[in-house]
Amino acid sequence: MAAVPGMRREGSYMSSFNHSNISQFWISIPTMWKKVGLAAALLAVIGIELAVMATLWPDTLSAWWHADTTGDFPAFYRAAEELRPHGFYSPALSVLLYPLTFLSIPAAYRVYLALGAVSLAATAFLAQQAVRSPEARVAVVLGVLSIPQLHWALRLGHMTNMLVLAALGGFLLLRRHPILAGLCFAFLILKPQFALVPALYLVWTRNGKALAAMVLGAAALELGGFAITGFGAVGAYLSGFLNWGADARDNLIPHQQSWQYSWQGFLISMGRDPNPLIAFDLALVSLAVVALAWARTRESVALVAAALGMLLVTPFANFYDWGLLVVAGALLIRAQVPWKAAVPVTLAGLYALLLVSQQATPFPAVDIELAGFGPDGQALITPISQTLGIYWITPAALVAVALLAAMGGRVRARALADEGSPKKIRRIDPAAVAAAL
Repeated sequence: MAAVPGMRREGSYMSSFNHSNISQFWISIPTMWKKVGLAAALLAVIGIELAVMATLWPDTLSAWWHADTTGDFPAFYRAAEELRPHGFYSPALSVLLYPLTFLSIPAAYRVYLALGAVSLAATAFLAQQAVRSPEARVAVVLGVLSIPQLHWALRLGHMTNMLVLAALGGFLLLRRHPILAGLCFAFLILKPQFALVPALYLVWTRNGKALAAMVLGAAALELGGFAITGFGAVGAYLSGFLNWGADARDNLIPHQQSWQYSWQGFLISMGRDPNPLIAFDLALVSLAVVALAWARTRESVALVAAALGMLLVTPFANFYDWGLLVVAGALLIRAQVPWKAAVPVTLAGLYALLLVSQQATPFPAVDIELAGFGPDGQALITPISQTLGIYWITPAALVAVALLAAMGGRVRARALADEGSPKKIRRIDPAAVAAAL
């Protein structure tokens, strides 16, 4: 139908409002005011981060200095001293920690916590390299250093900060140095549940070099660990791993269940029974959404989805393990997304929900009710699995992956539209050519 002067086609008004008017309004704002507004927002974020750090770092430094409350570290220390596997951790962890057993537990704890702090600082350094302005660099560094889950990992003597650095290094090295990236991912086998999604991503992208390096590196750690600790523990290690994967309730006392940010912990925080089938279904849904993001987005965005999938597609992830969310944040800063405002909004939202979820975590003060003592004198704990609030960070991470997948579809639609639109022919000015010659 021929266009009639003064007539607007159906839907063109909304299109004009959504794109043209908003763009013109943003362009009409002077550049100076834009910079002032962004700087003010960053300074406000920095102020919040400094306030959070003021509540975290004194206790972390006190734990390092006094070394009197060393959390779970003594269990790792004793396993390393006896050269035996510990729980669901790779036996290589006991081998790697064995040199620390020549020190006393407090001294070994101080060294171990210092290594974790160095890993945290290195992660913050890598994260801030993707931004330019001094205010943004400071905001990114302070954001990493003020994650409460990472501080609890330091205080309790867990390796989360080392795993964060290894995972981030693997994703950043993947394009140019795939073999080194695979070796970084191999380090994740120390907590095997977090190695699954990176391995699946390498299979998805057919990155044979990185996958081979990861498999060989992980095999070397596992076989080397068992060769030193003894192959007699292989059966118990594998059977316990499979049992843990089927239903973590068989391996956790009730109040430990409520420390989980994985899907079973989210169900507990909602006041629901952590049915293993429901948790498994939610993990499968998460994997499907992650795979959708891989299929629809650019490589830089797909890496973010993979980092988020590490935490969503696992049946077992403690609250301090969710410090690995820093990896997704550092990659999101580098991601090429069509809507640039989505990056700071997503980062701020996930950061806030990490703080909220930590406040809802019943740790370290847990109200354990004793129901008496058994015939062997062991205390009987009343089955309680409750939290102080809802762990919103878990579904928020899934929503973030879904939004990345949706924005990827928008990029593809725009690319197809550009391919179908008539190309503008650039005319050559003979006078300009003659002048150039």
